[in-house]
Amino acid sequence: MIIVQKNCVDKLPLQSITMGANQSSDSITVLCFGPLAEILGRTSQISINSMSTCKQVIVDLGLEEWLNNGLKIAINGEMCDLDSQLSAGDELALLPPVSGG
Repeated sequence: MIIVQKNCVDKLPLQSITMGANQSSDSITVLCFGPLAEILGRTSQISINSMSTCKQVIVDLGLEEWLNNGLKIAINGEMCDLDSQLSAGDELALLPPVSGG
């Protein structure tokens, strides 16, 4: 079960996403930037399955549309691929493409 908890600054209600029943879970921090921060908040603590990959978390958060739009990800400050496995205490940064002119 993934539980998204907004930081106290956002003062938004908690959201829950069910990954499966009776699975052990650990907590990670998700950092969002740009338009993703408007969707999820800048910082969220979520519980993940111990076998979760970055892609699974992104899909479970309802952000799969960003996978084909140039979303980059980093675990603990290091760029990584979508199939990278997450561990308890990791910091997952979701970096949407930059636009402007």
